[in-house]
Amino acid sequence: GAAVVLCSSWVLSNFVHRDASWVSVLVALATFVLSIFAAAVLVPFDAWAALCGGGASSLPTLTWEVTYWPTLLLAWIVCPLLSEYELAGDFSMVARLRTAVRQNGKRCAAYSLALLLMMIVHAATRGGADVAGVCVSAANAWGLLLGVLLLGYGLVYVPLQLWRSARPQQQLRSLYCAAVAVDEARLSTQDELHEIIRDARQEIRSRSAQLWNPELERGFGILQMTLEESEQLHCELTHGARDASRNAGGSSMADTPTTGGRGSACQRPLDEGPAEESIRLANLIDMQRGLKQASCEARRAACRWDELVHRCLLLEDLEEHMYPSAVELASSWEGSCARVLCQWQPTRTCCHKAVLCWMKFSRPRVLRLAAVVLGALSFAVVIGQLSMTSQGWPGNIVEGLAGGCRGFVMTQVLCLAVVSYVIAVAYWSVFKFRFAGCRGFYMGRTDAATLLWNASIFGRLVPALCYHIMLLARVHGTSFEAMMAPRVDAVPFLGDSFEDVCPVTIGFIALAHMLGVYPRVVQLLRLEALEVDQGALPAVAEESGELLSEGRRLVERERRRRSEDRSLLEMHARGESNGRATVPLRLQVAALIEDGTLPLDWNAHSPP
Repeated sequence: GAAVVLCSSWVLSNFVHRDASWVSVLVALATFVLSIFAAAVLVPFDAWAALCGGGASSLPTLTWEVTYWPTLLLAWIVCPLLSEYELAGDFSMVARLRTAVRQNGKRCAAYSLALLLMMIVHAATRGGADVAGVCVSAANAWGLLLGVLLLGYGLVYVPLQLWRSARPQQQLRSLYCAAVAVDEARLSTQDELHEIIRDARQEIRSRSAQLWNPELERGFGILQMTLEESEQLHCELTHGARDASRNAGGSSMADTPTTGGRGSACQRPLDEGPAEESIRLANLIDMQRGLKQASCEARRAACRWDELVHRCLLLEDLEEHMYPSAVELASSWEGSCARVLCQWQPTRTCCHKAVLCWMKFSRPRVLRLAAVVLGALSFAVVIGQLSMTSQGWPGNIVEGLAGGCRGFVMTQVLCLAVVSYVIAVAYWSVFKFRFAGCRGFYMGRTDAATLLWNASIFGRLVPALCYHIMLLARVHGTSFEAMMAPRVDAVPFLGDSFEDVCPVTIGFIALAHMLGVYPRVVQLLRLEALEVDQGALPAVAEESGELLSEGRRLVERERRRRSEDRSLLEMHARGESNGRATVPLRLQVAALIEDGTLPLDWNAHSPP
């Protein structure tokens, strides 16, 4: 348990953004820790205790109760509520919490209606009202349905992705085709952020100094700080280029008006009453929320683009046999411990030789071997799913792997391998579907709302998949089954029959992905949210030529830009070491544009 907490804390500390609130980080950490502890510790031990203990587990059922219910509460209620709280535009804690509850109201109403119908069915068929059983049955069915969808994709594409990664040229073709769509999404989010920044700036310029309202003043102050943060983010994402509207009026974004306000188009009358003030406050709240959402979307899209470009550059270097030097490798290390280690010559030499050995010789072989092994495991899982309705069918390979007593260590290792692979494949597939948007884990840049969404999905998936894997391996007599089975059967059509029949569709979904007909079926059914992101699919043959050339051009442009920035920074560092802090002309122009001294189109009318 302590190891799970420490590892999860270290991983989240590397991914979470520095401005994320500690409450959101702790809630997400608790959700991940409880889910991983259940999957990596309790499930293998419970399976060993049942298989090697005569068909009855010695693990107390209370252990599962203490782990399951907090996970359910965090994943279904606390994480969605805090995620909306982080994006709320209100200017007080109580108002933000009220808005978060209201934003989750439709979802909660749908859940409540579904639970009410299930309770009516339970009361009509079995008598009484088992609220806990209905909640467990509904949560398990939701997680199983989503898991079936995700596993149908992941069991096919995880081995395929590893096999393609062993050949840089083949992987680059897919990445070049995906680069066009990712770059368009990145530019679209930046344009949206630019528009909202411009509207917020105009709203702040219309601020009147003759009328004083404490609530409005507080709202303007908070909106001003959010606007400055959004402007800074926009400047970072566009690499120092400000929008032309900042310089069009010759005033700064952060300017506040004097008496009477600025901007005749947005100027408010001086006799605003309470109704007008409440309307204006609502506008400020909407603008605050819009700035937060647009900033998060722009940051996610930029992170996704940076990751894709980094992979392309790495694969291009591998294809051209360009390997990093010891100095380049040491300079890429991050963290205090890494900086200390890179100062030792033996450490740098050993790491450099290990990296060269991996890139030159081991990488393609290891990736192909991993693809074969995971492909065989995926095949075993799919065959096991198809045999769920047939007791004792010899095709259930998962039962042979994790369904027998092989000692204390080996039984838990095999069970942990199957559970970990299924959960990892399902969670990896989450971020390949369109309903996830640009959410994901980005090194040092994952915002609080994204982190909470990731934790919520993980907390909903893990319990349902763990219970399903136990049934798939036909491990009976566990404490987990003793707790779950009576409650899952609380609703007749979501009980054991649902657990047996629903996973059979994994084989058909996997076959649809292999044949390439899944996108057509989803489009025919108009289920846009269930579409797979085009960046995760191979390009169509007719479009691959144009996409390849355009994607290659975009990556090459990004390589040149990064090389220029690196050269400018090195030149500046050399100037400081010589006692002459010379600033390159490009950086001087960017600073003048950022300050508003120089317009964005300063060289538009310069002679050729």
